[in-house]
Amino acid sequence: MATISKYGMVRHLRAEPNQFVLHFQNGRVKRSGAGLAYWFLPLSAALAEVPVEDIATTFVLNERSRDFQALKVQCTVVYRVADPAVACSRVNFSIGADTGTWVQRPLDALATLWSQRALPPTRSYLAAATLEEALNRGSDAIREALMKAFRADSEIAAMGLALVNVVIDKLAPMADVEKALQTPARESIQAKADEAIFQRRAQAVEKERAIKENELATELELERKQELLIKQRGDNALNQVRQSAAADAEKTRSEISRLHAIAEAEAKRQAVTAQAAAESQRVMAAARMEETATYHEIWRNTPSQTASGIVMARFAEHITSIRHLNITPDLLAQHFREWLGNPPESK
Repeated sequence: MATISKYGMVRHLRAEPNQFVLHFQNGRVKRSGAGLAYWFLPLSAALAEVPVEDIATTFVLNERSRDFQALKVQCTVVYRVADPAVACSRVNFSIGADTGTWVQRPLDALATLWSQRALPPTRSYLAAATLEEALNRGSDAIREALMKAFRADSEIAAMGLALVNVVIDKLAPMADVEKALQTPARESIQAKADEAIFQRRAQAVEKERAIKENELATELELERKQELLIKQRGDNALNQVRQSAAADAEKTRSEISRLHAIAEAEAKRQAVTAQAAAESQRVMAAARMEETATYHEIWRNTPSQTASGIVMARFAEHITSIRHLNITPDLLAQHFREWLGNPPESK
């Protein structure tokens, strides 16, 4: 809004570039324009301020479709004041000389005008369309109908207004009808969500089954390898036993051969020993016989006294103790004479 400053009986007005000011004095326009700044006397001045920027007004229309379903149409109309002087003559844009604010609410009056002008084409379209048709393509159709009606409405131009744009913000049925209409889509979405959940569960089950099969295959492979390992170990143990048995048999054969050789050697040794012993005994027997013969020869040629001495000496070598010894005088006398060299007398 315009800014009005008080200086005693004089006022100073300053307007923004998007504010068109009309200064009336004595029923005539004395000054007009956008963004004015000037001094004036309030007692002889009548002021009006018209916005020349784009203005947006929003309103809601409650109508019925062809199948008697209530619909709410929320529209936004963007317009501007093309001729401020004409608009000021049709709508009260007066401002207070002391405050600079509108004495009435001109924009509300224009909003009512636009809603009233929008009602007939909107009602005409919805009355010929079903609820489904209105919801499917009603927004674009209503916008086109409103644009066409506004541009063809001479009253809007006569009021100094120009249409900029029309926007259908919302076209909706009653809450319960809207909820009922949303139910199939919601159920379809829920069904798809459930199907997706089932698919995920099925995939999870399939993955789990694949994992279990993989684990089972792994276990079977491990069992097979374990069986092969056990079999290989058994074969190795059997081969080792066979090798050990062969080695033991070879060792036994070697031992038997060695024992045979030892036995043969021992037999030969014993034979040689026996032969040597027999030969030794034969030689010894011959030696004893020769010795005996020699003894006989010696004894035959040995004097009786010497033989007696030798016998006594040999006898003394073999006895351990002598308890009684009887020596007769005859024996001593005989031997003493022989020792002196006197042979005994022959009788």
